[in-house]
Amino acid sequence: SINEDLFGVYLNSLAPGLSVYPVNARFIFNDDTRLLEVIEPAVIGRKLDVQASLAHIEKKLLSGDHQIALKFETIDPAVTDNRTGEELGITEAVQTYTSYFYGSDPARVQNIRAAAAQFHGLLIAPGETFSMANALGNISLENGYAEAPIIYGGQTIQGVGGGVCQVSTTLFRTAFFAGFPIVERHAHSYRVGYYEQERDGSRNSNLAGLDATVYVPIVDMKFINDTDHWLLMETYMGDYFSLTWKFYSTKDGRTVDWNTTGPTNVIPAPDDLWRENPDLAKGEIKKVDYSADGADVSVTRTVYKGDTVYFSDSFFTRFQPWQAIYEYGPGTEIPESASD
Repeated sequence: SINEDLFGVYLNSLAPGLSVYPVNARFIFNDDTRLLEVIEPAVIGRKLDVQASLAHIEKKLLSGDHQIALKFETIDPAVTDNRTGEELGITEAVQTYTSYFYGSDPARVQNIRAAAAQFHGLLIAPGETFSMANALGNISLENGYAEAPIIYGGQTIQGVGGGVCQVSTTLFRTAFFAGFPIVERHAHSYRVGYYEQERDGSRNSNLAGLDATVYVPIVDMKFINDTDHWLLMETYMGDYFSLTWKFYSTKDGRTVDWNTTGPTNVIPAPDDLWRENPDLAKGEIKKVDYSADGADVSVTRTVYKGDTVYFSDSFFTRFQPWQAIYEYGPGTEIPESASD
C-alpha cells in the first residue's frame, strides 16, 4: 500500500517536467494547387494523469510489480497535419507586404532571417490576439542571433538581435494594411532609415510612423485575427535586402484607407558629438550613433467592410531628435568642424 496523498503530491511535482504541450502543424499555402502543405508536423501533447497513475501503481504494487509505467493523457493540438485549407478557412492570399533594408551589415541580416523564420507557417486562430513577442521567443546567440546595433538607454549600441525590428515593422504593416485591429504597437525612439526604404533604395517619408519595435518580453506588437477563419503567415527573405510577409485566409470584404501627415514639427538633429575612446588606436575614428531629425507623425486608418465603416484607428509617433556620435583614439586629429 502507498500513501496516496504524499505520492500524489510527488506525482504532481513531476507533472510539469513530464508534460509535452501540443503544437499546431505548420503549413505553407501552395498558390498553384491552392492546398496546404505541411512543413512541420503537429506535436501531440502529453499530460501526466495523476489519479490514473496512482490507481495503476497501487494495483501493480499489490501484484508484486516494481517497475510500473505512469499513465498519460494525450492532447491533440487544434490543428493537426490532416486539416485542410477549406476546413480552416485558408483559401487565398489576403495581404502581402515587403520591406527593404539596403545597407544592412551581415549580422543585421542574420538576425532578420533568424527572427522571420519563427513565423513561417505559423497559424493564428479565429479571434486570437497574436503576440509577436510570445511567438518570437528567446533572442540569444544560442538561437542563431548575432550582435548588431540596437536602440537602448537613449543611444544606439551593439546588442544581440539588432535588426529584429525590421521583422516587427514588416508584420505590423502587413496587419495594418490587411485591416486587422492593432492592440499594441510601439514606435522607435528616432527615425530609422531602414524603415522608410523603397524597393529602389530611395527613402519615402510617408512610411515614417509605420514602424514597430519589439523588445522581448517587455515591448510587444499585438493584433487580433477578428475573423471566423484561421490565418496563416509565411515569411520570405528576398535577394535584394527584403523581407516579404504573406497572410493567407479568406477575404471578408474589408478594405483599408489610410492617411499620414508625414513628418511634422521637425526638430533638427543636434550637432555631432566627438569623444575620445582609449580603446581605439591613434588615427582611428568610429561612428557609433547616427543623426536623425525629430518629428511628429500621425497616421489614421479606416477599415471598411463593403461600403460600411468597420472601425477606425490612429497611430501617433513622436520621434526624438538624435545626435550622431563619433569616437576617436587618443592623439587622433579630428576634423575642424567637429565639436566636443
